[in-house]
Amino acid sequence: MSRLLAVVAFALGASLLALGSVPARAETIYLKGGSKLTGRIVEQTDDWVKLEVDVEGGGSAVISLKRSRIERIEKADSFDERIEAAQRRLERRMDLEAERDFRELVRENPRHARARDGLARALYNQGKLAEALKTLDHYLLLVPQGRDPQLMLLAAEYRMYAGEYAEAKNLAREAAALEPQNSTLREQAAALTRRVDRYRDGTEAAEQKAAQQKAEAEKRASERAGFDRSVGSNMDACEAAADLLYWMREANQNLPVAARVEVRADPRAEAAYTRGGNAVDFQRAVDLVTATITVNEAQWLRDYDHVKRQVVYGLYYQLKARYPKAAPAVTIVKREPDDKGRARQVDLARGSWDGKRARLVVELWTPANVDRQRQAGLKNGKR
Repeated sequence: MSRLLAVVAFALGASLLALGSVPARAETIYLKGGSKLTGRIVEQTDDWVKLEVDVEGGGSAVISLKRSRIERIEKADSFDERIEAAQRRLERRMDLEAERDFRELVRENPRHARARDGLARALYNQGKLAEALKTLDHYLLLVPQGRDPQLMLLAAEYRMYAGEYAEAKNLAREAAALEPQNSTLREQAAALTRRVDRYRDGTEAAEQKAAQQKAEAEKRASERAGFDRSVGSNMDACEAAADLLYWMREANQNLPVAARVEVRADPRAEAAYTRGGNAVDFQRAVDLVTATITVNEAQWLRDYDHVKRQVVYGLYYQLKARYPKAAPAVTIVKREPDDKGRARQVDLARGSWDGKRARLVVELWTPANVDRQRQAGLKNGKR
């Protein structure tokens, strides 16, 4: 009897010893070079650590690492916890990090459908369609039966993007056949099959382009609704005013004070622009443009008259280039207080197109400031 108890005690002790040698969770070894390895430590000494890691395709391998290369060793999270962490990175479009994490998970469990799914999506998001297809094909080779239907649908979708339409349809049908009683899966497969046809015919690409154009138009419409009415009659007019000020300040930083541009076009063109339509189409439809430029009077009076005219010419032809259908009217003004202290506008110069004479006429209402030497040169044919 005592001999039997001794045998049982020995067997129990050996079992406990064996259980103690198998870690409840895997370990992650962080190397000083910045990389990390996850597996099961099977042996360690003061100088070496032996780590058993799973390899893609099945089986495992033991890696020997010098202690001098190791920064730290931590108990790893469970496989499911690591899947969730990698998925969160994928959802936040941290694709490079997600790829790294999912690749490590696939290496540990090559048949895990969710790990394969995450790796394929992370690769696709980075424009690596061929690599995404390769990792999905590897899953199909490793799992000939009992495949995950959602992963099959993903493989079908990526085959579609690669232009392999017949294979995409086959994979979709195979996915539906995995669970014949699953009506939701059948509808998903049927929808993907229809989508393959539309994608092949270019319909989906056209729909995607239309949706993108609609989104861009809605964004432009939202931006155009917030224009500064003191600067222009719409957003395009405000942009024209800003361009005029920029041009003037390049020549004389202190001359311009403010600019306002008003434009008019066919009501349909204006409505299309307001809804986010093409700005160039609207500019071509504009038939009336007026620009009012407020200047520093002291700076304006300091310039010779021919310089003032050149400023008006420049403003006119910049507006003409932007709105080719219109004959812009440009007015240079100053602001000064009236008898009651309120600001009033005083015209200093105006430029407008004279249709009869077929030229731009500039009128100046400020005291003459003539560069006599230049005037003499102009009379002699010099410029």
